[in-house]
Amino acid sequence: MSSDPEVVPGVPVGEMVLTWALLVTACAVGALVTGEFTRSSLQAGAPLLLVGGLLALASVRALGQGRELVTRGPYRWVRHPYYLGILVMLVGAIVAMRSLPALILFYPAVRLTLVRARREEHNLDLRFGDAYHKYQERVAFMLPLRPPLPRASWP
Repeated sequence: MSSDPEVVPGVPVGEMVLTWALLVTACAVGALVTGEFTRSSLQAGAPLLLVGGLLALASVRALGQGRELVTRGPYRWVRHPYYLGILVMLVGAIVAMRSLPALILFYPAVRLTLVRARREEHNLDLRFGDAYHKYQERVAFMLPLRPPLPRASWP
């Protein structure tokens, strides 16, 4: 198996990193460049920017080196909290800046994020097998619609 956690034989996931990063960046920059904020739009968008940013940071911190199946921190609630955090931040930027072009770019950003997350699921399934299947059964994909895993009961 390759040392790159996003490379799976027969599944071209590795090239999506740059594409996804560019699309998300374009959406955020589009909001800043084309948008026009008001006091109320900033008040509505700022909490989303903050929550999304904190969720993304907590996800990276919980993930650590990524050598084991992580089920702590935000990974107790959803299987892809980093992506959720980034998308929430984009919504916050779009709301804060009231940007139609960024809103238009948001749709492909969400689509590519979902494709990337599904491909990661494939990789994790190959890497962790039954443990990941059990985790999938208990933890929601990206929206926290189920109760979280108990703190200490998961291996």
